[in-house]
Amino acid sequence: MKNINIGIANLLVSTKLREAHFNGNLIGESKKATSDFLDVVRNSPYLQMEFNVFNSIESKLIESEVLAKDYIDEQIDLFEIYTIEEIDAERQKLMQFVSEDTIPNDDRANLYQAIDTLINETLELHENKDIDKMHDALVLVLEHVRSPRQSLLENVDVEPINEDVLEIAVGKFNEKYSGLDESDRDLLKTLIKANWREKKALLETYKTETLAILEGIDEHQDHTAKAIAKIKEMVYAAKNIDDNIIGLHEFKKELL
Repeated sequence: MKNINIGIANLLVSTKLREAHFNGNLIGESKKATSDFLDVVRNSPYLQMEFNVFNSIESKLIESEVLAKDYIDEQIDLFEIYTIEEIDAERQKLMQFVSEDTIPNDDRANLYQAIDTLINETLELHENKDIDKMHDALVLVLEHVRSPRQSLLENVDVEPINEDVLEIAVGKFNEKYSGLDESDRDLLKTLIKANWREKKALLETYKTETLAILEGIDEHQDHTAKAIAKIKEMVYAAKNIDDNIIGLHEFKKELL
C-alpha cells in the first residue's frame, strides 16, 4: 500500500477509538490498538519527527505567502537526513494499523498526502522528480497554512492519550449518552466524523429548521421571541459547536 504516513495512521487510529467509545463495544480492543500505535511511534525517532512535522504544518497559520512557503520548506528540509528507503522502512511499522478500505478522502487526509508528496519528491533524484505533482502538493499545503480557521486541529488526538484520562472519558461518555434514541445516535455519529466546515454547515441547517418551526407558531410568546433571538445569534465557535448543534437538535424534537 502506498502513501501511508503518520498523519493517515493517526487519523485512522483516533477515528476507530472514538467510534468504539460511541458504540460501546470494542473499547478494549481499540485502547490496545491506540497503545500499540503510540508505542511504535515512541520507539521510532523518525516517526516521532514525522508526527511533529505533520502536526506543526497542520496547526500553523501564516498569512504571508512568502513566510508560509519558507516555513513549509524548513519543515520538509528536516527529512533530508533520511533516504526514501529508510522512510519507507519506518512507515512499514504503521501498516498494522491501516487497511486499504479505511483510508479516508477528506480535507485532512488530502493535506497529509500532500505533505507526504513534498517529502518524497524532495528526496527523489533530480531526474525522477515529478515537478507538477510537487507543485500541486505545495499549493494545497500552502493554502492550508495561510487559511484562517476557527480551530486548527478539529477531532485530532495530537498528544498521546493517557490511559487514566481515557478511562474516565469513556465512563462519562457512556453515562451521558446511555439513553439516546436513534436520531440522537445518528447525530453524534455525524459529529464524530465531521470536520469544522461540515459542523458549521450542520449548525446553519439546524438553525434554519428550528427557526422555521418557531416562526411558524401563530402567537409568539415572550420566551419564543427570546429563543428566536438566541438562535439567530449563534455562530460557529469550535469550543461549543457540538453543544450548540445537540442543543438545537433536542429543542427541535421538543417542538415537533
